[in-house]
Amino acid sequence: MLRYFCSILLLLSTMFCQAQSVWDKLNKDPFKNSQVYFGFRAGANYTTVDVINRYSLIKPTTSLDEGLYDKKYQEVENMGIIYGVTFLYQFEQRLVLGANASVNQIRFQYTQEQPGSTRSVNFIHNHDLNYLDVPVFFRFMFRKVNSQFWDKSSRKPTVPAVIPFAQAGLNFSMLINANKEYTKFTTQNGIESQEFQKNEDIKSIMSPYTVGAFIGVGARIRVSTFYITAEANFRKGLNNANNQNARYLNDNLQNEAYDIMDDFSFQSVEALIGVIFPLKYLSKKEFMPVEI
Repeated sequence: MLRYFCSILLLLSTMFCQAQSVWDKLNKDPFKNSQVYFGFRAGANYTTVDVINRYSLIKPTTSLDEGLYDKKYQEVENMGIIYGVTFLYQFEQRLVLGANASVNQIRFQYTQEQPGSTRSVNFIHNHDLNYLDVPVFFRFMFRKVNSQFWDKSSRKPTVPAVIPFAQAGLNFSMLINANKEYTKFTTQNGIESQEFQKNEDIKSIMSPYTVGAFIGVGARIRVSTFYITAEANFRKGLNNANNQNARYLNDNLQNEAYDIMDDFSFQSVEALIGVIFPLKYLSKKEFMPVEI
């Protein structure tokens, strides 16, 4: 009987030591305290133009009329779309390093009028630009930090299903294509008529690269073994989106629309929804991800 009792004690102590060893290993192993995500994101943006310097081929006869010939930037045709992929490395319970690769559509419009006593001319310029965006950012997760990542039963701690976050970073953009649609209207004796509508490739007169900064907020929502993310960001361009050296190279715009583009940068508000998938698993057989 004594031998049987000692055997049971030995077995229980061995199991306890093994559990303790697993618990210590999980808490000490950095691999178990980090996660890598890959996913997809899409959304919409609203862009406004911040004019740096104004340029025009048409000069008023008096200084009092200078404002009449300025481009008037509109805010009704400025909605664009964003879509792409995202990469996230969560190296601490609250800190995430991320990078995206997205196609970002920028749309904006301005009008330019040539007033006259009997006949006036009005040009409407619609712009449609597509950039390859690569934002690099830090994300801070607003959540309680677990003092130890695993408990003594080797079970993962409770991680909130919804975690809000704030983020900030830099955005690097490369111009893919740029198109301008310009329409000429004339008004005479109170009657307006459209003379023509044309399209022009303006990639050559735009800056091929731009840089910006952004800040934003959002939330990560757990759904089964993957996550939904929702975010809203404010972006501000840090350099001129127009190519100063190529300002006067498009003869069609100058001869037909008397158009010379201003120096400007973009600022935008964007809203996106994403789906991200963890790439590190405790058990690939059951697809149990490392959750932090």
